[in-house]
Amino acid sequence: VEMLVMFGGNPVYNTPADLLFDKKRLDNVKLRVHLSMYKDETSELCHWHVPESHYLEAWSDARAYDGTVSIVQPLIEPLYNTKSAHEFVTAFTSQPDGKGYDIIRGYWMGKMGAGGQVTGGGSANAQVSSSPAAQTTSSATAPAADFESAWRKALHDGFIPNTNFQPRSGLTATKNFGKQNEAASQGPYEIVFRTDPTIYDGRFANNGWLQELPKPLTKLTWDNAALVSPNTARKLGITNEIGTHGGNVYADTATLKLGNYQTSKPIPVWIMPGQADNVVTVHLGYGRRRAGRVGDGAGFNAYEIRPSTGLWFGEGLEIAKSGGRYELAATQLHFNMLNRDIVREKTLVDYLKNPDAEHDEDLRQFSLYPEYEYKDYKWGMAIDISSCVGCSACVVACQSENNIPVVGKAQVQRSREMHWLRVDSYFKGNNENDPAGTYFMPVPCMHCENAPCEPVCPVHATVHSAEGLNDMVYNRCVGTRYCSNNCPYKVRRFNFFLYQDWTTPTYKLMRNPEVTVRSRGVMEKCTYCVQRIQSAKIEAEKDIQADGKPRKVRDGEIVTACQAVCPAEAIVFGNLNDPNSRVARLKAQQRNYSLLDELNTQPRTTYLASLRNPNEEIKEKS
Repeated sequence: VEMLVMFGGNPVYNTPADLLFDKKRLDNVKLRVHLSMYKDETSELCHWHVPESHYLEAWSDARAYDGTVSIVQPLIEPLYNTKSAHEFVTAFTSQPDGKGYDIIRGYWMGKMGAGGQVTGGGSANAQVSSSPAAQTTSSATAPAADFESAWRKALHDGFIPNTNFQPRSGLTATKNFGKQNEAASQGPYEIVFRTDPTIYDGRFANNGWLQELPKPLTKLTWDNAALVSPNTARKLGITNEIGTHGGNVYADTATLKLGNYQTSKPIPVWIMPGQADNVVTVHLGYGRRRAGRVGDGAGFNAYEIRPSTGLWFGEGLEIAKSGGRYELAATQLHFNMLNRDIVREKTLVDYLKNPDAEHDEDLRQFSLYPEYEYKDYKWGMAIDISSCVGCSACVVACQSENNIPVVGKAQVQRSREMHWLRVDSYFKGNNENDPAGTYFMPVPCMHCENAPCEPVCPVHATVHSAEGLNDMVYNRCVGTRYCSNNCPYKVRRFNFFLYQDWTTPTYKLMRNPEVTVRSRGVMEKCTYCVQRIQSAKIEAEKDIQADGKPRKVRDGEIVTACQAVCPAEAIVFGNLNDPNSRVARLKAQQRNYSLLDELNTQPRTTYLASLRNPNEEIKEKS
């Protein structure tokens, strides 16, 4: 190979181990060019590293599964002197200075007729090697005015009509499921490779938000580990020991060998309830050398033992305890509320026998606080535990929306992570090898009517609003942390250090300008995205009704950050004074309950008990 041009990817890091895509092999290539957003392990071995534009900075096009084409439009101009894949490829054509917009528009100028009719197949991505000159000169399909109208309509609608593929008939599928990996080793264990729940295959390893996001089941941060069942751990003599701070866990390490390949360093082993016996699960994406300041050196590299013949499953794994220990950062035991009625779950059959069992007893009569009448708005939230899948997308959305800092592994080990919203995971039953169920519970600030945090604040930094929000006045806070001590839900966070970088220009662009950036010594927590509430109220006040009064905020106009990204729509927010609002209807259901209701804090955030509907006949036969 005289010249090797690589578009994106990081093959030096993640190519299967047996293909040996390393420095020794690349040195045989006279000219090596890599287009990538970051100078990674592959760029390090190339003569040319061309910085790639982020997809939010570049024009492109894409096809959906049914073939429908969408035009990808950038949200901002490139922050740096970068090139998109389309612009990069023009360096090998007669027009080396082509711009992304002109390339995409020129390509579709030769394909779109009047009314958006498409006269040819493909896309600019599929035919990226076509020269821009050839693309722009094939515009005889339609007059310029007709194309301009069709082009603008495609940009407005988000897709190009009549580009979907035609169904094909007469195809038959062949069933051929053979063993993927014939490893030379005859070890007794199987291995399962999986992309990491947060940093995926390693491409997001330098993203601090994702590194610090607890994994859905293990609650590990800043690391990956080899997952084994409790039975397998006992067989191997492996243990996990909780450290002195509750967030640091000392895990025994082991070496993994699959065929001819072995991990270069011992791997921490995490004991996982529900994991299959004699099966080891490892997550890809860690062990990066050139990820960046955040991701360098975190975790171990599972690609070292991943063969091309068994990309996802492998047999014949050898695992041996190495004798060392590794300190992990896990949040499972942080802010816990043990020995209380936390997650409520039932089968549908049991629920229908007594639907009112989940309703809380009204304890308002025992309160020392007088009732308060909310005349305009009364904000509240309902979270359906049945729907929550524990993905933690809500946690990252909240972090992005509210300028929440990353604190690093050492601080997480001391229970100092700053997330305003956490997702607690629970395993049902006493059988650690075969839990009867796994449940997830998002826990933000409850915005209690009888908020225990408010009366103990000496400077009135945490106060109740006329709309039912538990507000934080940051410039009053003096950091006594009395409010955190008095919160039974443990949802308040304290800035022990100056976690924020206030000087780097790109970080300023990253932050939400509508939310204050907090400094050291300040307590903070969920605000129900008060900035979104205020914005919706301002817009509603501009809309004057026939009676001369501004209209009220309609149900659904305010969507909190956590609610907006939830793939299961488990989180619903709205005005409780509107009986027809979605949140009010959910709170009227029989399975609605308050977390720690016996404390009579009267939280505005409530939960819908989890309902499962297993097939009893199958359960009995099994």
